[in-house]
Amino acid sequence: MKAMGFPLTEQPEAGKTPMPTRKVDILLLFAVTFLLCIGIGMVMSASLSTSQPFRLFSRQLISGVIALGVMIVVARIDYHLWFEWRLLLYAGGMISLIALYIPHVGMVMNGARRWIHLAGLTLQPSELARDAMIILTAVLLVKARKLSPEGPLVLPRKNLISFGVFLGLYVVLILREPDFGSCVFMLSVLFLMFFLGGVPLSLLARLAAAAIPVVVWFLVHHRYTLERFSNFRMARHASSAAATQLGQSLVALGSGGLTGAGLGHDWVGGGILPEPGTDFIFALVGEQLGLVGTLSVVFLFGILFYRGMHVAKHAPDFAGRMLALGFTLSIAIEAIFNMGVATGLLPTKGIPLPFMSFGGSSLLANALGVGIVLSVSRFSVPPPREQSLLNGETR
Repeated sequence: MKAMGFPLTEQPEAGKTPMPTRKVDILLLFAVTFLLCIGIGMVMSASLSTSQPFRLFSRQLISGVIALGVMIVVARIDYHLWFEWRLLLYAGGMISLIALYIPHVGMVMNGARRWIHLAGLTLQPSELARDAMIILTAVLLVKARKLSPEGPLVLPRKNLISFGVFLGLYVVLILREPDFGSCVFMLSVLFLMFFLGGVPLSLLARLAAAAIPVVVWFLVHHRYTLERFSNFRMARHASSAAATQLGQSLVALGSGGLTGAGLGHDWVGGGILPEPGTDFIFALVGEQLGLVGTLSVVFLFGILFYRGMHVAKHAPDFAGRMLALGFTLSIAIEAIFNMGVATGLLPTKGIPLPFMSFGGSSLLANALGVGIVLSVSRFSVPPPREQSLLNGETR
């Protein structure tokens, strides 16, 4: 039996751990490497108008090299080990979220406490929390699949309550920052994992209904979220102050033409558009590399998504499938949201463009995810035609 095109049953024999059969997915690694290179170039260009251009560039370059190293190392680790390390990773996310409220450690920027600054490093704990919850969700779904090898998943109440407690603690701390967008982003990824993993729609509906009171409470006590939606609605009016960021982003995207103005020739990076190296880096790509550059970035993310889903489809077991699905969806949704904001399709929210926006914590969190997907690809089962070629069979 299949759900959403993915086999529901375990492929290896019971009690046997699959052995590596292939090399890592080269196309996936290629796409990530090119995105990193484009991102480093864009950060360099965006930082030229700042007082410390080479400092920002060097930080991003070092972070990019470290991210590649993390991917390669994690790709060599058996992905099943992350299930054993799940509580350690969860504890790391919890400690980092709590550290936000320690004086001189947690940083307050634009009225939000979302970053910790320690030993010269600036990290966003919600990134690590998202990775930890993807692994915990995969663990929950694998346990459920063992109870129901065929058909819809059966989620025991005890396991579901434990998972809800772990998730609830993260949600409370992230909303406390406040960071409604990152919380919604994380919950969207987990919801899709539940859906693609085979959880019955009736249960998904009840879980979604349970989240409504939390959303309503947050919107009542944090009016800025509703204001953002209102501003987004008004952003198309030239006379509206809300049009500032979106209008400048659209001008930047359009001014690049087909091939762009070239690196360093940026109207956006001159300080007119806020956060050109982070939230609106896609607009910077459009201005400096033109339509060719933006389509190239979209194409690279398309390769990343396609290969990640391919790895999930051919994973040797349900555990690998859920991990590959979770981390692929996380990166894809983050990229869609960032590009949607830059093009005016979605309300403004400070979510970075994976592997391109300035910031070490985002790079490392996504590098960990891609590394795990690459690890699953090493164990993946070749498609029938490829398997026959490997076995020397011909028609």
